Amino acid sequence: MQIEDRIAKLDKEVFFILSTARCRSSWFANFFTYKDSFCYNEESRYIKNWDELVDRIESRPEKYVGFEDPELLHHIETLYKLFPKAKYLLLQRDRGDSERSFIKMFKVDEEYTRRKFTRWYMDIQKFKCIIPEYETIDFEMMEREGALKWVWKYILPDVPFDIDRWNLLTELPISQTISKRRHIDNCLGTFADLDKMDKIGMDNYMFNYYEKNDG
Repeated sequence: MQIEDRIAKLDKEVFFILSTARCRSSWFANFFTYKDSFCYNEESRYIKNWDELVDRIESRPEKYVGFEDPELLHHIETLYKLFPKAKYLLLQRDRGDSERSFIKMFKVDEEYTRRKFTRWYMDIQKFKCIIPEYETIDFEMMEREGALKWVWKYILPDVPFDIDRWNLLTELPISQTISKRRHIDNCLGTFADLDKMDKIGMDNYMFNYYEKNDG
């Protein structure tokens, strides 16, 4: 079965939480895993292709199934082409603050960080151009009850906001994802492989070029 047919047959409300690194994205995966909702955290470490992402959606019993993953932002054209009816939440933070936090946390050099974030910000601009409806939340607003209620209602309109759970999670900051599972080889996410990251853009450019000229 073609992947588009599989997606069309899904009986789930799918959502994606996208951002650069260091935007509290893992916290949001936890936040949106509640009752009739499950949100995967950086699952592109463990899948090789889009069919496997659909496998993850089909495997969950919840009505709402989401993915929080900065690496998926690099694939935004393909992601939106496959999931035009999904809900999209963009987490935003000052670039300088994010880069400094990234360098401090992961002990990486400035050149690598600059190249990775430059690509992320190119993809954010692409995100804003191609996705007609989405919500955003700024880093400075992420501890404000009203702002969190707003994005909660957008992602999970049928699930009541639990103020006690929100108060609990605000006391449990997440500094980074520490995975005990090993990244699979040739995973969908590019992570530190910048050449692989750059190739995604080239593939999308060529796809769009031939699609337009063939039409």
